[in-house]
Amino acid sequence: MEKADQSHLYARSMFYKHADSWHGAQERSEVVNAIFDELKVEPLQYDLPRMDLEKFRKKSKSKKQALRKTWREQVKEMNAVWIRKMVNAENAFQERMTLFWVGHFACRTVDNPYFTLDFNNQIRTYALGSFRDLLFAVAKSPAMINYLHLRQNRKGKPNEDFARELCELFTLGQGVDYTEKDVSEIARAFTGWTFDDQGEHGINPHQYDEGEKTIFGQTGRFGGADVLEMILENPNTAKFIAKKVYHEFVRETINPDHVQELAAVLYDSDYSIKEMMMHLFKSDWFYEAKGERIKSPIELIVGMGRQLHLAYPDTQSLINIQHVLGQMLFNPPNVAGWPGGRSWIDASRLALRLRLGSIITNKGLIAYELTPELDEMISGNRSNKQILKLYEAIDWAKIADRNQNRSMSEIILHTVGTDHDHLPKEDSPTHMIALLSSPDYQLI
Repeated sequence: MEKADQSHLYARSMFYKHADSWHGAQERSEVVNAIFDELKVEPLQYDLPRMDLEKFRKKSKSKKQALRKTWREQVKEMNAVWIRKMVNAENAFQERMTLFWVGHFACRTVDNPYFTLDFNNQIRTYALGSFRDLLFAVAKSPAMINYLHLRQNRKGKPNEDFARELCELFTLGQGVDYTEKDVSEIARAFTGWTFDDQGEHGINPHQYDEGEKTIFGQTGRFGGADVLEMILENPNTAKFIAKKVYHEFVRETINPDHVQELAAVLYDSDYSIKEMMMHLFKSDWFYEAKGERIKSPIELIVGMGRQLHLAYPDTQSLINIQHVLGQMLFNPPNVAGWPGGRSWIDASRLALRLRLGSIITNKGLIAYELTPELDEMISGNRSNKQILKLYEAIDWAKIADRNQNRSMSEIILHTVGTDHDHLPKEDSPTHMIALLSSPDYQLI
């Protein structure tokens, strides 16, 4: 397997991987298989007292407000814990897939650390397993039940929020094989879905509509689980998921033939995410898409962290940079998630993205030169000298040692033999910083 292809594979699948830990096999299939063979599902860990909503309801108004403030701070800390986990994971493919699925099943949980931790760990458990199991876990999670108002979905007064997004954003795609009447009937099927004071899923029999429903042309006393199975029986669900995967891991411009190829693998394998991703990474067209995706802010932050062995010790600065760059973990803009693509690089965000490497490696001095507009974005005023505490001492010798026989361009830009005449030629920290600050670095 050529070095450029292997570098591309590791950049897309796990943000970055130093050359000294690359798999030594020559065949593409062996290198790809090794990524999956070495996977370990490790939970996101954060110590929390046992959740007890009954005790919370009994607290005074002032104590509830104080606890909510504590909860929001805990979610911020959890955000940083996950960033550092992504940076430090030996095989970060599990983290990369978890990031993809939390974008697909967009769910805002910034106000509740219990929902945040449970939702993230449910997704990472099934991120490379069965999409069926993943879909059921998400639908039953207290985070999604809370976010899309399933507890307000009651017999005689159905709430259609979850039913609509289930079809439009999570499975079939907008307007594909369902009608407004289907949405209404699906909402009835999910009436009564709730969770108890410890966050365990259940169905309230007093709020559940046991009557007949007509969904996708079939009539019966369907419940929520029946609806999920009916959706999974439709091949267009596999096609919709394959399209999202292609957009995330291959390129923004969709090739219908490649998407259909992925969809067939997913559907024929009874929704094995692992089989679909293995097929993708072994396909020639995956390696023809080098440098055709714009890194998301999290890919940018994590990839740089993995390349430069960054610790990211200051939690608030991690939160601030995510806010400014437009992708805050656990806080998607809406249920459709982050739009991605060119939306990541509007004029003001691109200016900061190009400076990020220098902010981290040059003691933040470049931050003093930000425009007033960027000052305003970052800090809300014109004094931003303390707002991004991202400077870290870089062990350049260690980075070079871990990537023997690779040029700085290969290390940073995942390229082989690419001409960068506009950049310093010597393999030095100056050259490294110039590469990190180049437009090429925004692509993957």
